[in-house]
Amino acid sequence: MNHTFKSSALALCALLTSACNATNPNEKPQDTGLRIVTWNIEHLAADNSKGCKPRTEQEITALQHYAKSLDADVIAFQEVGSIKALETVFDKSQWQLILSDRKDSPSYTCRGNGLTSTQQKVAFAVKTSLNVEKVVHHKQFSDIQMGLRSGLEVQIGYQGKTIDLLNVHLKSGCFVDDYRRSDKRSCKLLAKQVPLLDNWVETKSAEQANFIVLGDFNHRLTAPYNRVSRDLYHPNGLADKAPNDLSKATFFNANQMLTGCHPYYPAPIDHILVSNTLKQKYVQGSVKFHYFDNMKPKEMLSDHCALSIDLN
Repeated sequence: MNHTFKSSALALCALLTSACNATNPNEKPQDTGLRIVTWNIEHLAADNSKGCKPRTEQEITALQHYAKSLDADVIAFQEVGSIKALETVFDKSQWQLILSDRKDSPSYTCRGNGLTSTQQKVAFAVKTSLNVEKVVHHKQFSDIQMGLRSGLEVQIGYQGKTIDLLNVHLKSGCFVDDYRRSDKRSCKLLAKQVPLLDNWVETKSAEQANFIVLGDFNHRLTAPYNRVSRDLYHPNGLADKAPNDLSKATFFNANQMLTGCHPYYPAPIDHILVSNTLKQKYVQGSVKFHYFDNMKPKEMLSDHCALSIDLN
């Protein structure tokens, strides 16, 4: 791969992480045509009485209202058990529901409630008004070890153009600045997933594709000196030689100083990366977290707020 070409072609517009401005309405601006969202919905199960996040009927109703309030056109989910689980929140007559085809992993005993876990897979909900041109299951992210999540890519047709969306849920537990220097098992697994993500971005960049990477990265990419960000900013091998030189950066973080929505975890781990080919379509300042009505940590509808971006 020609990394000079990669840098100039990609120059990712934004690693978008932001806090929601509670005074702003959730509705899309009038000049906005497409809202894309990522949301870790936390152990959504078809049977809301089962799994690590059992929910009452009132909570399912609240999820439905919250999801509707997002005013989204495309939602990338993490921690979904099945299509039937999504159907508890979304009307399948209005949404195209797409689930990762990763094989089921062994269940475990949930912390706190002693129940048996359901599956954690990534998924998309796409408005029926949009054309899903292609679905790609990226099993290389999960083939590394049983229990890891696959990547899920959908190609959306919109106004005569194609947008490639990659939904990821990377390995949890590696919350350190330099994953390469850690002996933690979680970091060693993350170290095998990062090059896969970088390769996908390089390929799309070479194709001059319109693309977005979004999801739960389980990593604080906005933290100073974060190694994953440095590896993605620089062509392979240059992060060590010129860690502070971003002149050849493949993307930049548009909201470096802003925080996430969870009261206990101000450094966000949910992110949206946008290709330079979509730079002119990004509505400046539109990226935001959508807070729940009840933000008490133990009473939140899920342990992640939805994060959205608007394209005009």
